[in-house]
Amino acid sequence: MIRDHKVARRRTPPDSAFLGDLRNFYYWDSYEVPLARGDLAMHELYLSLFAHHPRWIRWLLILRGWIVRPLGLRASTAADFDSIENKPAYAVGDKIARFTLFAQSATEIVTGGNDKHLDFRVSVRKLGGQGAAHVALSTVVSPHNALGKAYLCAILPFHRAGVRAILANALAAGRI
Repeated sequence: MIRDHKVARRRTPPDSAFLGDLRNFYYWDSYEVPLARGDLAMHELYLSLFAHHPRWIRWLLILRGWIVRPLGLRASTAADFDSIENKPAYAVGDKIARFTLFAQSATEIVTGGNDKHLDFRVSVRKLGGQGAAHVALSTVVSPHNALGKAYLCAILPFHRAGVRAILANALAAGRI
């Protein structure tokens, strides 16, 4: 098991050129870890996190897919994790490690998805200027109805543990 003692929860996500005012979202969270590999391009940093899910997260996401598919939510399959493409560059609208790329800059990449019950965005942001001493992983969610809010409430404990594990895993493996 990977220890996550270097993963810190942030009070708020860092300023983002893409996410806008946090008051527009029903839920948000943000975590950060030290970044040893500030030389990574944003898509490389993103893939260093999301192309290497710990096994328990992978299986929970596949199980979630079986449960939520009948509710009309997007479902992950084993093939989604096995077919993550690593391209030299990504454009807005491309799929990158299971999610759609919505925006990118030299210091931030924003991905996410839209379903009939909720929309979410994931921001990976380098912090600390040129050398980028930290990376922040932030999630924002906008449910559209009661089912979206109920779903969000049900998955939040797994989401929080999963984000911490993804960051700790990448840090311990030296990918970031």
